Amino acid sequence: MKRLYIYGAPASGKSTLARRLAKESSLSFTDLDAEIVEKAGMPISQIFAKHGEKAFRALESEALRIATAPIVALGGGALLDEENRAFAEANGAVVVLDVPEEEIARRIAKDAPVRPLGDMLARRRAHYASFNLHADCDTRVIMPVKLRGAVKVPDSKSHLHRLMIADFLATRRLRYRAAPGECEDIAATRRCLAALADDAQSNPVLDCGESGSTLRFLAPVAAALGKTPQFIRRGRLAERPMLDYSHLAPGVHSLSGNVSSQFVTGLLFALPLLEGDSSIVLSSPLESRGYVDMTLAVLREYGIEVHERKGAFDVPGRQQYTPSAQPGKVEADWSAATFWIAANALGANVDVLGLDDASLQPDSSMRSLTDRIIKADGSTIDVSQSPDLFPALAVVAAATPGITHFTGAARLRIKESDRIAAMERTLGAFGVQVSSTRDEVIVHGKASPWQSCEIDAMNDHRIAMAGAIASTLADGPVMIHGACCVAKSYPLFWEDFSRLSQQ
Repeated sequence: MKRLYIYGAPASGKSTLARRLAKESSLSFTDLDAEIVEKAGMPISQIFAKHGEKAFRALESEALRIATAPIVALGGGALLDEENRAFAEANGAVVVLDVPEEEIARRIAKDAPVRPLGDMLARRRAHYASFNLHADCDTRVIMPVKLRGAVKVPDSKSHLHRLMIADFLATRRLRYRAAPGECEDIAATRRCLAALADDAQSNPVLDCGESGSTLRFLAPVAAALGKTPQFIRRGRLAERPMLDYSHLAPGVHSLSGNVSSQFVTGLLFALPLLEGDSSIVLSSPLESRGYVDMTLAVLREYGIEVHERKGAFDVPGRQQYTPSAQPGKVEADWSAATFWIAANALGANVDVLGLDDASLQPDSSMRSLTDRIIKADGSTIDVSQSPDLFPALAVVAAATPGITHFTGAARLRIKESDRIAAMERTLGAFGVQVSSTRDEVIVHGKASPWQSCEIDAMNDHRIAMAGAIASTLADGPVMIHGACCVAKSYPLFWEDFSRLSQQ
């Protein structure tokens, strides 16, 4: 396994990170400064006082060359010597920790007695910048390890959005309480419903964050309630397709079926509230059909009648949502589970708890699609009905002999990132060959180990999680930049990943 050398300014947290990575991966680590102290039999401050910096650097160079652990925390000046730098870069990956200067200064002041050189960041800024690999507070550094253990995935985001909205329309209250680790998208729906509940506000501000479901579900609902809200759209959501609901009226609503099923769901929630009857007529085949089926099932739970015919949904007006005594139970999230299922296909042993095999969630097809990829010497997978599976399935395909063709992928280009391009870059960083057209992706399976690399998650939660699973096949450390974006759907992902790494 390629060695990881953790480098950076004094007090940047090198030893802390090395200790965490060693615990997560069950690998040994060496703290170079601690090795020097042990060999010299005195603290570093006394080495400097008694023998000078030159003697300390000689001990440092010696300790560097005899360190055999897969994770090594270096001193803040260990690679100032060009021979030391050449040795480290030839024998592993050097990752520099980037920490704000004010934080470094605060830590140095706190530990001044044991840091004889004080704050050297300003004088060494160009030196640290000259290295290729850098990690900041939103970078996840991973040492490859097979995952094992049990994990309980969070509540289904897609199911909970629908239940919260239907229950609100029945009761005008928020009966679903925030659970520990609630994702950002559900939090967006919660705060927007709270704003809609204020009868005194005809023009409420609805902050949808980066949640396409929140925006596309609640825009027609707000119109049906007689509200004219101001919508706040963050991140790439402002660039994603949206419809105008400023004049929502009963009648025929014509939609394209291949842009987003969320537009259909939004109208299905809103049209029953209008004074007249309506129809949703699809001008092209409906993709992600399973999500509309989920909506229809929730509407039935709350007493709403919808009639389906070929290419259309007929929605009677003047209906009332009927509340149940207690809010309905939320299913476990198959979308979150897909990454652990992918990990199992790569050799992990993760027991994913609480999933309902009879769920209407489209991502419940993950296991069967994974089996198709693994059992076939090359296969064709249509992801038009479950596009969110693509990042995890692409990782499985990349680790499977043969060539996998993913079709029906055009909508992946208008997600939180261009997921086709993002997965091309992600798998390419590991050394896997990937090519694409507008709506097709071709993945050439590659035997492990894959090469150590760094990944930009592109502010896309599913790209970050796919990269994490792919890292288990690497030959050395993997860095995922922008790792905190998992909070959009699975805030506890990294905690679960860490725990499964330690089993």
